[in-house]
Amino acid sequence: MKRNTLYLSFCILISLAFSIPSFAQSWFDDGLSPEFHQGRRDLLREKMPENAVAVFFNNPVKNRSNDTEFEYRPNSDFYYLTGFREPNAALIIFKTPQNIAGEMVSEMIFVQPRDPSREQWDGERLGIEGVKDKLKIKHTYLNTDFLKNPAVDFDKFSQTLSFNLPEIEGGRHNATLRAMVDAFKAVNPSPARPADQILSQIMNQMRGIKTAEEIEILRKAVAISGHGHIESFKSIKPGVSERAIQGVHEFVHKAMGAEYVGYGSIAGAGNNSTILHYVYNSVRDLQEGVILMDIGAEYRGYSGDITRTVPVKGKFSPEEKAIYEIVLKALEESTKASKPGADFRTLGQISKEVIDAGLADLGIIKKGQNHRYLPHGVSHHLGLDVHDRGGYGPLEPGMVFTIEPGIYIPEGSDCDPKWWGIGIRIEDNILITENGHENLSEFVPRSVADIEKVMQEEGVLQKLMKSME
Repeated sequence: MKRNTLYLSFCILISLAFSIPSFAQSWFDDGLSPEFHQGRRDLLREKMPENAVAVFFNNPVKNRSNDTEFEYRPNSDFYYLTGFREPNAALIIFKTPQNIAGEMVSEMIFVQPRDPSREQWDGERLGIEGVKDKLKIKHTYLNTDFLKNPAVDFDKFSQTLSFNLPEIEGGRHNATLRAMVDAFKAVNPSPARPADQILSQIMNQMRGIKTAEEIEILRKAVAISGHGHIESFKSIKPGVSERAIQGVHEFVHKAMGAEYVGYGSIAGAGNNSTILHYVYNSVRDLQEGVILMDIGAEYRGYSGDITRTVPVKGKFSPEEKAIYEIVLKALEESTKASKPGADFRTLGQISKEVIDAGLADLGIIKKGQNHRYLPHGVSHHLGLDVHDRGGYGPLEPGMVFTIEPGIYIPEGSDCDPKWWGIGIRIEDNILITENGHENLSEFVPRSVADIEKVMQEEGVLQKLMKSME
């Protein structure tokens, strides 16, 4: 009997996996071609000051506990420029090609060697030939040759551009990276702060405007994130736990081909919905109130970032609905204003004005009163980082960002207790087009009626519970 129950549970999960679209690809078929990364390096070189050199290091390995490490994620800038996913690596880009060992070189990447014994434990490494073949970076060298063979004379350059030198943990995994960074610091003991800002500003400009290739991957990341929300709506019933709802989201992510979550999943119910970055998701047996879900999938390095807030009982109370409608109006008004030439910060002003007026109408605040019920900005860029690089001036075609107004009324707030414990945030992912905008997450229900309708359906958690009876 137990074996049959487990088999039925497995079949339910498999049937759900096949009922949603899949974007699964192989490790190296990541949707971004070597030509994309080469184009990014070429554009960076074009924007660099004369007689400058830029140096980037990939992220160190991070220890999780004792002799286990967190799953490795490359530095976003490093990946953007190279497509390389391994640690202990460095990239050098020259404004003007340099004579290195008799060859004119415009860029160099230093990578860890192939090592069959380590690859048996940790997985395949590309090595020099793999980087040349798969990533099409011609001048590839071993990381042990960084700054010594072939040699780079940094004294020749008027500006050495680098920033965010990694804080490196000890241990054998990061020994080579530490040696490279220390060697770089030795020849650049006091990097000029203005030079650091130059490189950071260039990367902001570049990554703030997405190419067509990036937008296609972001569409998939948002689609996966959105399907996770829709499936979670169906599973939210009295008696579920915050962590189980987090699990529904992340199961859908994996089933649709996403490698990771884009950030710590937030599934906060009741008063936890008023905690902006609540990630414990530890409360069991939810019975009432709302649950705020700010959860997004990372697909091929790019992250979706969608928030929806729904009632645990499947129907909003009058107080929950009143707050929800204010936040939804703020989202809709800010979204309408999203078009080329509009000022980025205006979006937040629009949301704040709608929320201030709505709270005053409900008697939660007095007209014109300062308050903490919206304590955050409502927009940030979206891409390789969930809070991605980009400028905050006029909106331009190719920008992808969030709009996420919210109202949070913690228990003990200075208002009628009937409003306590209500936290509402609604977040969509917006692409600026030549003529206006496209809401990439519009397919995820937002209206009260649409949410309550979807929540009437049976979810995967209920199907699993039935199989266990």
